[in-house]
Amino acid sequence: MLRIRRLELILILAIFTACTPKQQEIPVQAILPTATPAVESIVGRVVDMDGAPVGGAKISSDTAVTLSANDGWFTLAGAGFPEWVTVQRVGYISRVRAAAPGTPVLFRLFPDDGKTVVLQFAGDTMFGRRFFDPNEDGDPSDGLLPIQPSVQDHLNLIAPIQPLLQNADLTVVNFESPLSSQPFFSPRDPRPLVYHSTKDYVYASHPNSIEALKETGIDAVSIGNNHLYDILEIGLADTITSLDQIGMPYFGGGPDETAAWMPLILTAKEQKIAFLSCTTIWMPDPPVTAHDVTYTASDAAGKGGAAHCEMDMVRSSIRAAKAQADIVVFMIHGGFEYVSDPSNNIVNLSEAARLAGANLVINHHPHVIGGFSWKADSLTAWTLGNFIFDQTVWPTFESYILSVFIRDGQVVRAYVEPTMVENYIAHGLTGDLTDPVLRKAAGLAVGPYVIESDAMEVDMGNRAVSRTRSESVQGNDPSGQIIPIPVGQWLTDFTGPGTVTLGRDLLWIGGFEDTDVDMNTNEVPFWELTSVDLKVGKEYAYQGNAGLRLTRGSSNVSDAVTTHLHRMLVDGDTKMSITGMVRASAGASVILQVSWYPDTKGPSSLQFTQPILIAKPEEWEPFRFDVQAPPDAVAMGIYLRLVPPAAGLVHADFDNLRAIAWAAPDAAFGPLYDFALVTDTGELTFTQQLLPGAESWFTIPANNP
Repeated sequence: MLRIRRLELILILAIFTACTPKQQEIPVQAILPTATPAVESIVGRVVDMDGAPVGGAKISSDTAVTLSANDGWFTLAGAGFPEWVTVQRVGYISRVRAAAPGTPVLFRLFPDDGKTVVLQFAGDTMFGRRFFDPNEDGDPSDGLLPIQPSVQDHLNLIAPIQPLLQNADLTVVNFESPLSSQPFFSPRDPRPLVYHSTKDYVYASHPNSIEALKETGIDAVSIGNNHLYDILEIGLADTITSLDQIGMPYFGGGPDETAAWMPLILTAKEQKIAFLSCTTIWMPDPPVTAHDVTYTASDAAGKGGAAHCEMDMVRSSIRAAKAQADIVVFMIHGGFEYVSDPSNNIVNLSEAARLAGANLVINHHPHVIGGFSWKADSLTAWTLGNFIFDQTVWPTFESYILSVFIRDGQVVRAYVEPTMVENYIAHGLTGDLTDPVLRKAAGLAVGPYVIESDAMEVDMGNRAVSRTRSESVQGNDPSGQIIPIPVGQWLTDFTGPGTVTLGRDLLWIGGFEDTDVDMNTNEVPFWELTSVDLKVGKEYAYQGNAGLRLTRGSSNVSDAVTTHLHRMLVDGDTKMSITGMVRASAGASVILQVSWYPDTKGPSSLQFTQPILIAKPEEWEPFRFDVQAPPDAVAMGIYLRLVPPAAGLVHADFDNLRAIAWAAPDAAFGPLYDFALVTDTGELTFTQQLLPGAESWFTIPANNP
């Protein structure tokens, strides 16, 4: 297989070659350590921006502390599961990263000259609605928050991501909610009269959520969005009053147009940073009625709200802010929900903001992550996705936090730390779960975006080093051979008489691995595992640390079933391949079911049900089913089923489950895709790029023929 496990790829090829600053071929015996790190240890390296090793750096987690050696490498005693690790060194800006045993981690440090400002941005944030009533049955007794939540209640939720928020001069989120001392109302009851009457979705968060964000490390919030006005003028006034009382700086909204467009100017390291925001989502979707009320501030209508993104105001407000500040950050709330690519309107507004003088354009609203545009020393993030949000639509779970370094008014560094929104809160990621997030960040737009050691860095100096390798493929299967593209690599060429189609795994949690950072060390994210007939463990794994087992006996009357939590979005008519590994006992009847849905709620419109043939009991076997989404499909679900046997007890183990959506034939090669479908014979070319100092993270050998 082309997908080689990280431990085999990096731990052998990478960790112990670090003692050689220049790339060269060294006998294996020469790079083996004198002492093998303990299995639970976290291993990594610290380098500067030029790739030179940084020795004497303090490496710390919640449970251990160590120093980096002169060659930059370190071994930190670990707890056996992913943790937050902080690296500090005099003369450098510190960095916090998620790290796990078995996956070496790279810390790239930027010099601390006393004037480089670190800005950090996270996505859409709220603490309402399903936080109080997860299943929306009207009973808040099972809520993640009580209906009158304290500051500590909110802090308890934010705890998994808090360490990552401590490492910037200023951290900013889009707070997409009004504040109310009574934030919960039952979705089963009529909407309270104080709320906007014609808006599709309304909700509120408790003011204590802002106090918690402040204690966690959030320094300012944008309120320039379409939910600021959910409780109309009263809610707007309460929100502003609460923000002022708590001392949380805000921008993007107010009681009139002047206040809504007023820049927030904060100072960090003697530099003034101006923040502005506005929304393009300013009124309910058509058909418009006489009772509709806009969400934006309007002097003509005598009302407050968010700043409305009008082109002339975008330009003039940025120019005015530029005269008052060294750095201008402009945030646009708009685009299409669940669509990563920006709309034409967002592209035009973002370009106008850049030309008017914005150093950074940071956009929100689609609730999914997007790519970046790096142009003329200005960085645009098309959509940051969610940070803390109660959505249950599958693509909204991928997330990241963006860090930007600015010196003398110029962007000098930017990188992305991948996260995953689980139980409505972002969590740090390690291992293979980082791959889909980083592929989107680097692959949705063409640019100098480098994926290295579970992070994405903007290569502003065009210093990345590339390696390529070729792989001959014999596509003997008439339906095509599926080739996994290794983590950190992407397909850059294909030659031969055959054809190649690019694909992306929509499921991405089909390995059942627990590689996110939280206190739940034995969980499997986003799988329904409440039944006593389901087990997860290494003994059920084809590879890695976890696989899933279904068990059924003759006394049972129904199938043992499991599925992923929440539905995956899919475009109608999309061609897909459902693949995986299965191992079953003799006599087991195993079924794969794919359900297609015309909406994100409600019953399925069509089901694909197919037995998985077991040729050799108790041996791992691959399975694959090629399917096509119905034209009306907007979502899908995958179900694994085990039928009760006629006698005795049977079981079936699963691992490496994939739901690969195949792109159009003319899709461009790039980091976005993690699978290729090859028909006939051909030669694939794979590429990997890394910055200086990360050569040990190359998974393509040097001098590859």
